[in-house]
Amino acid sequence: MTFSLADIAAYDTEDAQYLLEKGDYVLHIGNSSVNTTVCGVARLDADVVTLKAKNCCGTPDFTDWKPKQKANISVPDNAPVLEIKASDFTTISVTYDSEQEIDPAVEAFTDEQLALMNVGAFDPKGSLASIIGSASTTVAGAAGETANVTGAKDFPVMVMADGPAGLRLTREYFVDDKGVHGIGAGIPESFAEFMPKITVWFMGLMEKKPKAGDKIYEQYATAIPIGTALAQSWNLDLARDCGDIVGDEMERFGVHLWLAPALNIHRNIRCGRNFEYFSEDPLISGMFAAAITQGVQKHPKCGTTIKHYAANNQETNRYNNNSQVSERAMREIYLKGFGICVKESQPHAVMTSYNLLNGTHTSESRGIIEDILRSEYGYKGIVMTDWIVNGGTMNKASIHPAPVSSKIAEAGGDLVMPGGKNDYKNILEALQNGKLDRKQLQINATRVYRMGKKLRQ
Repeated sequence: MTFSLADIAAYDTEDAQYLLEKGDYVLHIGNSSVNTTVCGVARLDADVVTLKAKNCCGTPDFTDWKPKQKANISVPDNAPVLEIKASDFTTISVTYDSEQEIDPAVEAFTDEQLALMNVGAFDPKGSLASIIGSASTTVAGAAGETANVTGAKDFPVMVMADGPAGLRLTREYFVDDKGVHGIGAGIPESFAEFMPKITVWFMGLMEKKPKAGDKIYEQYATAIPIGTALAQSWNLDLARDCGDIVGDEMERFGVHLWLAPALNIHRNIRCGRNFEYFSEDPLISGMFAAAITQGVQKHPKCGTTIKHYAANNQETNRYNNNSQVSERAMREIYLKGFGICVKESQPHAVMTSYNLLNGTHTSESRGIIEDILRSEYGYKGIVMTDWIVNGGTMNKASIHPAPVSSKIAEAGGDLVMPGGKNDYKNILEALQNGKLDRKQLQINATRVYRMGKKLRQ
């Protein structure tokens, strides 16, 4: 068993750096967290700064608790000691805001095309069909797709299908001149019995009904184990195999991005979506998300969308919740798994969360999108929002405003999903009145366009 000591460096908020302090690092081994023994000591001869960064996560309304004294750990006299010199380490300095390419094809886009490229495909008539779960006209039951901004048949549109335990598609569908339509796509029966009747009725309005004589088709996808169950196996090969199954079916159905896996931290046992998250441990979470991603992305035209980035650890008030988290806790716990997954597997997409982080929507946070995700972790893919419906997912009584598509684009968010007319108009107006930098919009569009070409080649 090997690991880099630099990987356990603590984040020093005051100096914005990852730090290994001089002293003994006592290593334990065992078959559970409550049954371990000391197996060795790594002894560092001086303080080491492993990475120089900058604070990016905002300021919470509290100060981190600090223990008054260090833990007193009993070390057996015969425990092996590994002497480590500070001079053996290299300090890395992060370069932020580096120049990013703009694709020649994107340079030719009009303002209107750039605005369309930064939102998902939507019905310009304002149909309810784009609200949730069934916004695709290409694959029945798929959650959405990117826009065809030129109208060309070969334009690289990407189709997205939700998770978490395999592809979520409708079992039955029909086809007409406007595309495919899932039957029962509005809301699963298992959900309906727990929801208010008015909500079920409203969701039912989204569903287009087949006409007499329309042929009904069937499709089925494999259910893989939920995230928590996979993590409890401690078997990364199993996770890769599950990803391989999903990737194979994505190819069969014509899905390019799977909106999974989710790897938020199990912060509280009452979180309604813990079942699809892996663990309370960021290492396990990151490694399992990476393994699933590797399985999916061994299929050249398929990619994962790791989510929800970040600090999405409760379902109650999830659209309006402001997660108050210190910079150190964000980096050492809530972001760490995402960093591991990116470095191990480079997922093709990352989805931001609904919640705010220290007063800023995660989808509008350039600090966690461009600075941490891209500059520090080296992420190369696209960043999309969770399914925001023109602010309709927000409680109007909330003290926090709804996220705004132009602010999302300015923060480096490449796609506002599922996309709506108001999102498009807001980006276009901000671009034309100078509140949104056209170059940033081109950079975002380049990432979406090139990922589409990569998955549609």
